[in-house]
Amino acid sequence: MPYQPDTHLVLVLLGGQLSAWAVSTVTPARELLLQAQPQLPVSTAPALAGALIDVRERLDGEGIDPVALHWLLDDAGRRLATAVCARDGDGLSMPWQMLDWHWLAKRFGLPADASPGSEHLQHEVLPWLVCNDGSEERQQQRDALHREHEDEAQRLQSERSRLQLDNERLRAQNQAVQRVDAERLASFLPALFPRVFTLIGPVDLALLCGRLEPLAIPNPYPEPSEETLRVLQKRFRDLPRDLQQQVVDFVAHLPQRQRLVVRAEMRGLVTELEEG
Repeated sequence: MPYQPDTHLVLVLLGGQLSAWAVSTVTPARELLLQAQPQLPVSTAPALAGALIDVRERLDGEGIDPVALHWLLDDAGRRLATAVCARDGDGLSMPWQMLDWHWLAKRFGLPADASPGSEHLQHEVLPWLVCNDGSEERQQQRDALHREHEDEAQRLQSERSRLQLDNERLRAQNQAVQRVDAERLASFLPALFPRVFTLIGPVDLALLCGRLEPLAIPNPYPEPSEETLRVLQKRFRDLPRDLQQQVVDFVAHLPQRQRLVVRAEMRGLVTELEEG
């Protein structure tokens, strides 16, 4: 869930004119309308209490629950706000503080009678309020970003581990296929060519098949018996066409191919496969 910054409610009551602002540490101060106008004349505590309730209901309708209320007041405004804060049921369920406007104006080099809607108020005083009071919020934001970073790092690590396992599995499968191919060649080459392993040694055959380990082929390799040759040749003929083609194609690209003579009983099939 994206990080949602805390919102502070600021009520400014100067010279009998009330304005309301929603402020956070990451968004510009937003002026809230009071009875459809930016400033509302307020001269009594009940009027101020009603305006506060109206602002709270408006923010609640926007799904905003302010974390704090800041009053910016002159002397008359402080008397009204004190009366409101002393009452119950005025929506003051959040922490609040009262700040003297004359002190703030002096701190920021502003005239004491500056308009509540002035640029200095919006761009200097209000941001200072939430930043001065927002160390906890800023820490929450840093913590949220840190958690997001950790979650992303954990996701990437999991993805990397999965890819490594996939690579290892594919490598093992590839090695198994290479072993099967080498064993197929070792079993069927004598059925196709006489004295084949005197021309293609076990080390060369293994390397050509992509293996580092040499095949266990004795040297000199004894010629199979007639009965064994017939069995091997029948097994070769029974192989699927693509596997027959694989064996013959492998031999066809060897430099030793010109020195190999196909057995007479297999010559027709090997020629057909080589030409196909």
